[in-house]
Amino acid sequence: MQIYYRLASLVSRSTLLKLKPTTSSFCQFGSLTKATTESTKQLSNRQKFKQLQPSPRLYEKLENLGFGALLRTKRYAAVYKQKERKKQEKGDSVPETKYSLPLLSFFAGAKVPSSIPPESLDEIAFVGRSNVGKSSLLNSLAETTIVRTSDKPGLTQQLNFFNVGKLFHMVDMPGYGFAFADEQDRVKWRDLMETYISTRKTLKRVFVVIDARHGLKVADKEFLNMLNSKRVKFQIVLTKCDLVVLPDLARRIMVVEDDIKQMRNAVKSVVVVSSKTSAGINQFRKEILFLMNHLKPREFYEAIEEKKIEKQTKKKSDKH
Repeated sequence: MQIYYRLASLVSRSTLLKLKPTTSSFCQFGSLTKATTESTKQLSNRQKFKQLQPSPRLYEKLENLGFGALLRTKRYAAVYKQKERKKQEKGDSVPETKYSLPLLSFFAGAKVPSSIPPESLDEIAFVGRSNVGKSSLLNSLAETTIVRTSDKPGLTQQLNFFNVGKLFHMVDMPGYGFAFADEQDRVKWRDLMETYISTRKTLKRVFVVIDARHGLKVADKEFLNMLNSKRVKFQIVLTKCDLVVLPDLARRIMVVEDDIKQMRNAVKSVVVVSSKTSAGINQFRKEILFLMNHLKPREFYEAIEEKKIEKQTKKKSDKH
């Protein structure tokens, strides 16, 4: 019996020695746990985004702007039911009026505050992180190619002032955040922009251009907080929306609206556009004209479109 107990104790002791964890195994376990936690946290953020349920009204708005329709699946059955109900109530929809801006022309550039032109007409300004499609947006709105575009971030290095006919001014501001420029230059641009937006009495609104694929980043939120602290009215414009599937685009709008809801100087409605497909551009033109008190009756824009069609028809006939 004593031999049995002695053997049992020896076996248990050797087993414990084999199972005793080393320092390296603790480190491996710790790093594995940390990686798993970070992965779970990252995954949960995606899950939270996917769990957002946009309203049928938001989907209808995006469809009317030209961003396509939801797939006819059971998941979106309620959305389609509401859509059919509204269609029966309203009847046939009236074709959308094609709005247009007067000719866009460059008239001044400012690299330092002292070179900013004197105040005259009312102004709207466009700003955003480098390479978010700001210049392409301006060209789409004005149906022109006057604003230089480039795949290289940081092309706009000054305040560029444009006449919109004789109605108002558009201001193209330098990008903030990442750009192919020295830190010293970026500080100068930021000081230039802050001086302009905080002292310009004719500035009616700053449109902050955001890439719809990424939403608001740290640099964006910092800039928005600066605008809000200086009591400057601003509105978010989501660009490149054609690169985002419809449900995710609707969710992105919800997230951005939630991010800015506490900012008193933010316009709560988010503008959604695509310079590539022109979706949302016509509605944005209308909103700009209304903001600047230059929105004309429907017949005014219909007459402009008729003249354009006549010119195009004449050109074709002259060629033949």
